[in-house]
Amino acid sequence: MDGKNNGIALVVASIILGGSLFGAAMVNKGLILQKEPEQPKENILSTTVGHVNLGKVYREARGMDITLKAISNDNNRPIINLNNVNPGDFSSAVHDALVKLAADISKEQNLTGDKAYKAENISGKMPFELKISTYINYASEYAPNYTLTIDDKKITIDPNVPFEARVNAEASDVAKESAPAFAANSFIKDPSR
Repeated sequence: MDGKNNGIALVVASIILGGSLFGAAMVNKGLILQKEPEQPKENILSTTVGHVNLGKVYREARGMDITLKAISNDNNRPIINLNNVNPGDFSSAVHDALVKLAADISKEQNLTGDKAYKAENISGKMPFELKISTYINYASEYAPNYTLTIDDKKITIDPNVPFEARVNAEASDVAKESAPAFAANSFIKDPSR
């Protein structure tokens, strides 16, 4: 009986020692009994649905989307569709899009010289919807590709109002309104754009 008790004691001691070594290894690797690490607080965004912890921010870029299309039909293509333009320098992109539109309309109607359409005079015979969105794109440690929408506006442009002046004025207003939010949500000193 004595040998049998020694054998059981030896097996129990081995199980306890093995379990202790296994538990110590798990604690050492951080799998159990570890204090939860604190996330860096300096790169947290507050959104309407909660907070987003970006961690270390590698890149951020400010952007603006500008879309102009006729209100009459949702299936029609936008006549201006600019994506990810610089909110501080969008007027040349708007002008270039309208120059292309003027050239396409003039070519379609066989108009040349003084009779051809000019970008600054193009307007619609019906109301148009102008949609302008501003945002910041982040590349970061915890959110590799995150976009924070700053502003999203829809404006109606009445018939016979020249597009170029109105689009530039509205986009300029949205960019100015977005400037404080751009500054408040920037984690890099000199973000691109």
